[in-house]
Amino acid sequence: YRKPNHPDPAKKRQSKIKTINKYFSISTQKSSIMKLSKSVLIIGASGRTGNQIIQALSDTGKGVNITAFCRDPTKLDANVQSLCTQVVKGNARSEQDLQHALEVSRADIVVVSIGNGDNTGKTDIRTSSAKALTKVLSQPAFQHVQAVVISSIGAGESHIKVGMGIGKMIEFQLRHVLHDHNGQEEAFTKTMKGRTMIFRPTGLKEGKATGKVVMFGSNEKSQTIETDRKDLAEYVAKQMLEETNVSFGSTANITSVP
Repeated sequence: YRKPNHPDPAKKRQSKIKTINKYFSISTQKSSIMKLSKSVLIIGASGRTGNQIIQALSDTGKGVNITAFCRDPTKLDANVQSLCTQVVKGNARSEQDLQHALEVSRADIVVVSIGNGDNTGKTDIRTSSAKALTKVLSQPAFQHVQAVVISSIGAGESHIKVGMGIGKMIEFQLRHVLHDHNGQEEAFTKTMKGRTMIFRPTGLKEGKATGKVVMFGSNEKSQTIETDRKDLAEYVAKQMLEETNVSFGSTANITSVP
């Protein structure tokens, strides 16, 4: 007669514990990897600058989860849309729509790229949308969310310096746009300055990308008077993900250079 070989209960328990620990170790590693991928919500995604920012974020190769937020998704270029994890329809002035977008995107960063096209007339789209968004971001559920705002040179304490009084003339021509940008910046700096990164590019253009952007002081004359949207987008994408030259809580005046 051979006595049955029953496993040692103590060894059996140890084996179970090792299996459980191994499972949780793998789960923790997966969770850490998932957290490395940022989720970015782009407000004003269907605009020219918004399009470029989506492209630039996709090109970083960092696996960014991109959510496009726009009033009319049909205006979002099909190629750009294919780079997004999802597209959310909504009104940037609506707190309810913005909250919904933040919830479904699970955003870590929200990029504000709102404007009125090339129209230089009176508008409050930038100010009103900024007030709505900052109110939502003040909620406890969104205290971790950071903001990246695309403003303009001439806003805040900065000035457009060209020479021979031309800068003053440009500022006058853009007075309504700059007034709206002032309201936009103020909404963010008053309520969540430490979580906000503001970019003030010189005149935005397309098709003239140089691949190089420099910063300059608010009272300094910029090296050039134009910033290509592609250059802007690539610089903004790099800074929001890496903070190599610009950090959250600061403002950068930038322009494209050869």
